[in-house]
Amino acid sequence: MLGHTPFATGAAMSSPTSPPRARWGPSRIVAAVLAAALFVLAGVAATGIDDPVHEVMQHGHRLAVVLTCSVAGLALLAWLLLRPRPDRPSTLGWFSVSVSVLCLLATVLVWAAAAADDTLTGTPGTMVTTQAAATSYLRDDGHDGMQQIPTGVAIQTAQFTDANNIRLTGYLWQRLPADADTKTANLDLPAAVDGGATEQVYLHTNSDNTKTVGWKLRTTLREQFDYTRYPLDRQVIWSTMWPRTPGTVLVPDFAAYPPWEPEQNLGLYTGMVTGEWRTHFSAFSMGESTTRSTLGSTDTTTDATIPTLHFSAGVTREFLNPLLDRLVPLMVITLLVFASLFVVTTDNDRRSLAGFSTWTVIGFCGAMMLVVAVQHSSLRSTTGSTGVVYAEYFYFILYLVIALVAFNVVEYTSTRRFAFLDWNGNMAARLLYWPVVTTLLLATTVAVFLL
Repeated sequence: MLGHTPFATGAAMSSPTSPPRARWGPSRIVAAVLAAALFVLAGVAATGIDDPVHEVMQHGHRLAVVLTCSVAGLALLAWLLLRPRPDRPSTLGWFSVSVSVLCLLATVLVWAAAAADDTLTGTPGTMVTTQAAATSYLRDDGHDGMQQIPTGVAIQTAQFTDANNIRLTGYLWQRLPADADTKTANLDLPAAVDGGATEQVYLHTNSDNTKTVGWKLRTTLREQFDYTRYPLDRQVIWSTMWPRTPGTVLVPDFAAYPPWEPEQNLGLYTGMVTGEWRTHFSAFSMGESTTRSTLGSTDTTTDATIPTLHFSAGVTREFLNPLLDRLVPLMVITLLVFASLFVVTTDNDRRSLAGFSTWTVIGFCGAMMLVVAVQHSSLRSTTGSTGVVYAEYFYFILYLVIALVAFNVVEYTSTRRFAFLDWNGNMAARLLYWPVVTTLLLATTVAVFLL
């Protein structure tokens, strides 16, 4: 009986008097519910998006919701798994790494989607791909009674000469009536700075009592290009053509091409050297233009319109080289600024060993700020843009981060310090550094490309 007493007593003491330890506190339950809600919201927003990589333009706002909710939900999941606490700095470090990696991966995903997006946008007027579509457009626009002049274009070279000028060479032809003047093309290039279709290179007589006249095209066109997304930008180069002869209208000469598909890059020389650009579509479109004057004619009014034919070519920048040119130096600077946080100390022995002083770090931050400013100025000169381009946000983020590091040094070494910054030898600044940098990078990327 005595041998059974300890076991009976132990069982009686352990089961009724030792409550099980709670593994899920209120904060973790709230975080789990919030993470689940974010994942559900991301799933709802993703409904109907068949190919998110190639449909950035059509579903940008919804993709922004999907990406933001997914990153936030995964960050909460990492918090639930790691359970970071101030008394366990290693868990805080791993959580900081997790958030930084999530934001960086999401940013790279947006870059890849923006580079792969093949949406046909930016063409002026109404795109047409068949002769029937062109005739239908003219009928709806009230120009069906005009004489149609089939016009074709074959671009051989395209070179950006500056931010808003592009030099084109190639061939331009028209099918004209047998009695038409063939000395000059029956068209005008209103956006041409110089040159045009002035040199006749061939003349063919057709069996339908028309003649095909071809001219050598050499011209520089001026256009307002959009560099907002540089270096992941895409441009649409368009040649606007007006008819010279009253009562005529220019239409695409689709009979001179295979069945028109924009992705086939018809009208562009297959061996065309594009340098840092690659072509991803070509298209004909039709519209109207107005000069808001009579041009001296007494038979027209100031609000008269001119039927217009556009030939457009969509080009996408090969972004890897310019992106690395900008990112690699900035990444080195970012790492150096982060390393400066490890020499910030109030310990006299460590300070003398590292050669640290408040003014030393402030001077270093000032030098890095100057380097970033010089590179920023170089970027502005390269793009020639009047607005803010995407790559500039890299520099804005570094300006802010360098300023925050300088403020951290001053605050941490002053006599009056925040307890938050004083915790564990300036550990808070080191833990927050990369999440702040990557979160700002992701936020600006989403705002530029998806919103």
